[in-house]
Amino acid sequence: MSNTFNSKIKILYLYDYFMHKLNAFSEEGSNVSMGELLDYLKSEMDSDFERKSMYADISKINEYVSATHKVMGADSWITLEGRKYHKNQLEDEITVDEARLIVDAINTTEFTDTSLCRKIENMFPTYFDENSGVRALYPHEQKINRTSISWLNNIRSAIEERSVLTITYGYKLGDALVEKSKRTVSPIVLDWNNNRYYLIAIDNDAAKDLPEEDLHKALRRFRLDRMAAMSFTQDEYISFKTEKARNTALKNLLDNSVSAYSSDDKVKLKIVISGPDPKSVLKAYNAFINKVNCQQKIDDTKLARGVLKVEFDVADVPTLYTDLFEILTFEGVDLTIENEDIRNKFKAYINKAVKGLG
Repeated sequence: MSNTFNSKIKILYLYDYFMHKLNAFSEEGSNVSMGELLDYLKSEMDSDFERKSMYADISKINEYVSATHKVMGADSWITLEGRKYHKNQLEDEITVDEARLIVDAINTTEFTDTSLCRKIENMFPTYFDENSGVRALYPHEQKINRTSISWLNNIRSAIEERSVLTITYGYKLGDALVEKSKRTVSPIVLDWNNNRYYLIAIDNDAAKDLPEEDLHKALRRFRLDRMAAMSFTQDEYISFKTEKARNTALKNLLDNSVSAYSSDDKVKLKIVISGPDPKSVLKAYNAFINKVNCQQKIDDTKLARGVLKVEFDVADVPTLYTDLFEILTFEGVDLTIENEDIRNKFKAYINKAVKGLG
């Protein structure tokens, strides 16, 4: 049998078996007997093999894995324990929990087709038993926007190749885009926030007359679902002179975002959230902080009495005031804004809302 075609490729079948059919993270699922291996090869290749050749193949597989991976807590990837072969964990191997988290994330993300989950489940069959679907998050099936996926690939290519894009950008009105305009941009990075993709790019027109030290002022954030068209252009790509300048500008933009709106101009916001019930105070605080990405200082020394003081470095953008108002929607919770300028703007926002009620 040693000279047959099947005997030469059976080592590949064995490697695939240990890689995909055994689970290193389960005591029961990580062991297999020689008899079971021979039965597997018989079912897959319709050939019988000698045990002696199997020992040599497993030894070769161990040599290959040791040269290309790091095995956790053992000298070899495949070890013999009693009468069964045991598969040990690799350092760069996805764990069962990680694989299931990935599937949950894909199932609930609108930009990915849930058929991708089935591909992962087929790649790691031992990670997903018959009850795994019951334990996983309920999939949010929807029609995938293939145009958006194509644009994401264009954006990634533009970032890598330092190419300029022209995008037609507008505002959502129902299912339609209105007030559309063309923008010429130099893509910097993709961002994911509020279950949406955003392109962070330099607006070429805004950057034209800016000195290098002020280039951050031309950074803009564009929602992918507000784009109506996209194309490559031959315009000159504008970028920061150094990686440090780029990263600093991006960090300032993202760290000061409120409800996915951002600005590099930030203010110091000091607020006091108070109420008779500390739990309600914390709920109100969490509702606000979930939408605000910024540096914060917290004084919780009086939380037991229902008083929480928080100081933020935050972008002064329109949605800041709607998010502040959400704090007041929690029963029994009061809000005090210590910054006079922010307080006056918030009052103006409330007055406009009252006028709208007639």
